[in-house]
Amino acid sequence: MHIPKEIKDFFGIAAGQTLLIKGLPGTGKTTLALEIVNTLCEKMNGLYISTRVDPQRLYATNPWISDVIPPKNVINATQNKLLKSLKRASRELSGYEAVLDFFRVFFDEAEEMNDPMVVVDSWDAVLNYTTNFIGDDQHSFEQNMCEFARETGIHLILVSEFADVMPLDYIADGVVTMEQFKLAGSSGTDNPSGMRTRHARQIRLDKLRGIEIKQKTYTATLHGGRFSYFEPYREHQDARIGTDVIRVPDPGDTRISTGIPDLDILTGGLKYGSCNVIEIDHGVGKRYYQILTALASNALKNGRGVFILPSIGYQLSYRDIFVPTNVVISQPEEDEDLEMWGKELLEKWDGLRERTGRPILNIVGMDAMEFAFGYKKLLNMANRMIRKWKETDDITVLIVKTGQESINMAIHTADIYFLVNELNGGLCIYGVIPRTEPYNLLLEDENKISLIPIV
Repeated sequence: MHIPKEIKDFFGIAAGQTLLIKGLPGTGKTTLALEIVNTLCEKMNGLYISTRVDPQRLYATNPWISDVIPPKNVINATQNKLLKSLKRASRELSGYEAVLDFFRVFFDEAEEMNDPMVVVDSWDAVLNYTTNFIGDDQHSFEQNMCEFARETGIHLILVSEFADVMPLDYIADGVVTMEQFKLAGSSGTDNPSGMRTRHARQIRLDKLRGIEIKQKTYTATLHGGRFSYFEPYREHQDARIGTDVIRVPDPGDTRISTGIPDLDILTGGLKYGSCNVIEIDHGVGKRYYQILTALASNALKNGRGVFILPSIGYQLSYRDIFVPTNVVISQPEEDEDLEMWGKELLEKWDGLRERTGRPILNIVGMDAMEFAFGYKKLLNMANRMIRKWKETDDITVLIVKTGQESINMAIHTADIYFLVNELNGGLCIYGVIPRTEPYNLLLEDENKISLIPIV
């Protein structure tokens, strides 16, 4: 579904439900309203009363709605059209009755449809255009509109540009708010140009009478001109590097695939001899493992050797690997001799490289190394490792955790730098180098990961 289950269940409680959609301009209120109609209405039974755009422009920007809202069901209630109609009606009725009668006509028409839904977009414009007719009776007018819906059994959606609480919040059966907010990196290294700052979109479920709201806010997107929301990102039970993935070809002779086609498009793949950093923010937990699983599994399927120095908490054993001879897992112990361990490390890399006859993939948990050796010793070791990778064309992915001292070093050595953080129960990823907008990580069947733009 494109809309949260709570909203679908809300309209299924009874006929004549009233929903107020609020939010500042540009947050996606109209797209959400149209998506609700598209999801819940049968064909040709949506009625859209537009106070801002004429029908032609509505279809030009939202061509997909034609199946549920045919042109005859789009009412042009822009200021000139609405005022002309009200002036004619007010010759025989009082101003307040003329406004009520104008909208009652549409409810009467909608009653002829099967399970109809009426959208008024925007409600603020209606109140503004009719203020000379209804005077101080605005709240009574709003109450009457909601009563029309309940008496006729017609679902009603009112779209408002005001994000603050207002009397209509208490009258309507449901209230949801669309919001845009700043998504800032939390490592403390952001700069005035907003290197880590991005903007995201979310829907907030403020009130849905009769429905248990299991999650108050969901991350949302208007990608492709459609409203979609994202459920929480589920965690796999293991970190197995297995065969149940589709092999993704390397994008070139000097680049390897990340195992995630959408990420390959953003990065162009990982270059030979490159140092690539993935920062894991607070709240992500172990859910980033799927990214590493996709990366390692695909490298193995493409005949490449893989060296893994697991991050703290990353549990991986040889039984979790489908080509164990092409994988080396190594993790330093606390207070281990750095020189001795480093020498053994070089031998393991050389062995993998000789076995496969090509550059290897290194996945290195910098938190584990920092814990074992301390930051100062790690700096010297990291410089030697990076020189070695450049000489051998090995591809390296460093995993750093937000708050580590190693982050300051990692970002200055990175060819590619991505940040993964938690967002409303889901996972969000965006590029610092190269700069990208945020994407929602979607785990699909067969362990496939897709990236959906949050726009």
